[in-house]
Parts: sequence; C-alpha cells; structure tokens
Amino acid sequence: MADRIQSIAEATESEREVYLDHIGWSENPFSRQPTMDEYVLPSEGSIADIASHLTDYTGPVLVHSEYSGVGKTTLLQMLLESYDGEFETVAVGEHNVTAYELIAIVADELGIGKSSSTKLTERKVRNGLEDDDREILIGIDEFGLNNSDTLHVIQFLNDLEQIRVLMTGMSSQWNAIGEIGSDGRAFQRRVSYELKLSPLNEEQARELYQRRVATATGRDHEEYAEIPLDPLTDDAFDVVYERSEGVPAVMVAAFSNLIGLAAYRYAQIDDPEVSAEMAEKIDYADPRADAPEASE
Repeated sequence: MADRIQSIAEATESEREVYLDHIGWSENPFSRQPTMDEYVLPSEGSIADIASHLTDYTGPVLVHSEYSGVGKTTLLQMLLESYDGEFETVAVGEHNVTAYELIAIVADELGIGKSSSTKLTERKVRNGLEDDDREILIGIDEFGLNNSDTLHVIQFLNDLEQIRVLMTGMSSQWNAIGEIGSDGRAFQRRVSYELKLSPLNEEQARELYQRRVATATGRDHEEYAEIPLDPLTDDAFDVVYERSEGVPAVMVAAFSNLIGLAAYRYAQIDDPEVSAEMAEKIDYADPRADAPEASE
C-alpha cells in the first residue's frame, strides 16, 4: 500500500512539473504563504494611518474583520517585518493565550525572562526595561481577549514607554470585549486606531493573482498589471472570485487546487487551459464561516 501511494505521489509531482514547465511557471505560487511583494495592501491610506499611529503612539492599533482569511495575520507579519529596523519586534502568534502566557512570551522574547506569576513577570518586565532604550513593537495575532486579566496585561504593556502594541482579531472578538464590563469598554476606548478589513474587490483579486504569477514567471512585481490570467480563462477567474466572495484565503486555495487539476488534465488530454467549468466543479471553503449572521 505504501509503495502504491508513493508511486501515485511521484506521478502527480511529475505531472505538475511538466505542466508548470509548459505554462512557463517555476512553481505553483498559490501553494505557499505570500511574500511582501505579493501581498495586496488594503489601501495606501489605511497603511499610512497605521504607520502614523505607530509613530505618534497613543494606544494600541487594531486590525480586525468579520471574515477569517482576509489577510489579518499576513498584514501583521508584513508590518512587523517592515518595522524590524525601526523597532525590536515581538510576534505573539499563539491564539487565545492566558494573561500569564502572554506576559511570559513577551518577557522571554525580550530576553528578560518570565517569573512564576503574571504580576511577578510584569514587575520583572518593568524593571528590565527601566534603563533600556529599546523601542519595541509587539504584534498580537488573533488576540481573543476574553477576560479582564488578559486585558490588564495588554494595558500594562501599552503603558510602558518603550512599547507599542499592534493587534489582530475577529470583529466578533472585538465587539465581545465590551461585554466583559467596564474593563472591556475602557480597553476599547484606549485603542487609538482600528482598521476593519473587508474581502478584496475584483481589481484587488486580479492583483493577488497577478502578483503571485509574477513571482512564478520571474517578472517585476511592479509590472503585475501586464501579466495575463493564463492559464485561467476570464470566466474561470470570475467563478473563483464569485464563489470565494473575494476572501483571499479561499481564492488562493481555489487557484492552487485548479493548477493541480489542470496538471492532471494536461497529462491526459494535452489541454493546459483552466476553464470556468473546472472552477465550478471544485470545492470552496465557506467564505462566511466566521462572519456574523446577516441579521446581526
């Protein structure tokens, strides 16, 4: 059985390589995370606003969305990478951490080290940064702040002179913070700027596709608009955009799946095209799986 599976896998890989060579791609660019050159920015104005609020910092900056897969985590990673020369950056990628876990991760990442409790670790961090001239940017992904203790840790970090806080999360999580009570509402008021990400419009969706293909074809990313949709037909692209509702993660998964199917089809009938019929037949994740009900 293992030999048969290995044989099938090798045949599939061979078909993919032959197909990619035929269409002039060095890789399937939809089967991995995007590079900075491939990421489609929400808007120049939104990025400028985030930059302004991080530079003239008065409180946490928040990126949230009603949709999962619209690029919150990727945007956070891109921002931390972009600011790496200006700040010492700390990424907290563990979701829904407890208050102690959060401050312990930060303490360890800053080289200060955690203590045995939340309060003792906070004291250790404060003392460790007292004569420290580092400028620190902490990125907290999918914050999941569901209790006042965790809110207090964020507020503690925010109050330290050297630290700036950038967070991402679902809009439902952000709205739920206000239901915790006065602590939650007070925390919401301290957020200096919030960006609500929406799915991509059709122009942005084409840019996503073209920027990825630019990498696979060795083209300059600044010239992405000149890159055709091949091997997708226009109708196939329209189907993917409609079925995904413009949610990037759903689109990318669909494009990756279609390239794999096209490689198999090319091996069978020598036709490299990705048609609308193929795009209609594949499965799509529900782009609204994490969105609120329409009545809400």
